[in-house]
Amino acid sequence: MGDLSTTVWLGSAYAAFLVAAAYGLDLLARRASRHTTDWRSGTFRYHEDHDAWVCPEDQWLWPEAFDPENRVMRYRANPTVCNSCPVKQACTGSDSGREVIRNVDPWPHSEAGRFHRGIACSATALAVLLPLALAVGRPVAEAGALVLASLLAAVASWPLWRHLRRSPAGFPDHVARQPALGLPAEPSDRFATRWGSFPSPKPESASQPEWKRSTPS
Repeated sequence: MGDLSTTVWLGSAYAAFLVAAAYGLDLLARRASRHTTDWRSGTFRYHEDHDAWVCPEDQWLWPEAFDPENRVMRYRANPTVCNSCPVKQACTGSDSGREVIRNVDPWPHSEAGRFHRGIACSATALAVLLPLALAVGRPVAEAGALVLASLLAAVASWPLWRHLRRSPAGFPDHVARQPALGLPAEPSDRFATRWGSFPSPKPESASQPEWKRSTPS
């Protein structure tokens, strides 16, 4: 190993740096996406065991429809409860109840996520190709070391490519909703952004419609 030239060491080190940078870029994009999702849902809490959200006023938002094209689940609160809520004006302008959406697929679950994942994959592609290019015309030992570095970079970057290939694309915002259970589509809630905490008394929890009702354990 001591007979390897500086070019081989630098090429291998740069390939490792590109793979690490690709994972770093993907991590930053994932955190930015999570921050945006948290901002949009505000202080609403998602209960995975019931597949429903609870708003700051202790009212439940139940699944209304699944959009198979855009891979998002839509949840809507009881309109009667929302329209009589003391903080409705700060929450939503819709008379059909507050709506919250949830991406059903893991990251990257949107076109923006796939774009950032594509940038990360481009960096890993360069990490794989650079050692191979440097190996051309080199002695056998140096060429073997560079090919090994290329193979290691390919193995390390495979999870990024695999998840990108298996992740459906879809825009979580401004999508056409598919009605659930044959019900007519409700108007889109353009105020479905952030709802912070409000110092108002909590009303009695309203019952869910019969076809959506679920009794929490």
